Amino acid sequence: MNSDTYTIYIGGAKVVIATSAPAMEGVTLTAEDKMSVSRAKLLKKVETDKYVTIITSNPRHTFARLAKEFVVVEAAGGVVVREDGAMLMIRLRDRWDLPKGHVEEGECGSMAALREVEEETGIVAELCDTEPMAVTWHAYDTYGRWELKRTRWWRMRYKSGEPKAQAEEGITEVSWQTTAEDATWRNETYETVKTVVAALDDKTNRL
Repeated sequence: MNSDTYTIYIGGAKVVIATSAPAMEGVTLTAEDKMSVSRAKLLKKVETDKYVTIITSNPRHTFARLAKEFVVVEAAGGVVVREDGAMLMIRLRDRWDLPKGHVEEGECGSMAALREVEEETGIVAELCDTEPMAVTWHAYDTYGRWELKRTRWWRMRYKSGEPKAQAEEGITEVSWQTTAEDATWRNETYETVKTVVAALDDKTNRL
């Protein structure tokens, strides 16, 4: 039995591809393994359902088959933490987010993440690990072309610099925030960000 689980965020919906339904309220089972799971069918389903689960005996195969119906793009982001545990966040489109961006040609993911952090926030950081601590998938429509963005996230430590928002990218604020469960930014952010911060907390607790 293949135990891999994949999560795709589409707008405000969360799509989980797994061998069984996770313990989430409002889960809708959309398909068995032998049924076709197309992009069109999935997009129609998330118009009305916030949580969708695709049940399959082979999540990896099902995910790969579905991914072929999107244009896959690569991105990288960084979660910068100070010595006091505060986390660097940006304010973009009236939401709290983490610095990230597309991986440029000839660039590795970790270097792209470091570059994006410095460009978007003015902060120079350094990597804590050689491998990303989390990977997120986000599907969206870009001028009629559906893309599936894979973002690899690296844990980083603050090195130097003062927060400065990259206004030309629409960023209005750069701020150090707590990762606490009752932090106010959680009410104005994305599920992907919460997932990444959870991975950060898990990594920190295991060190």
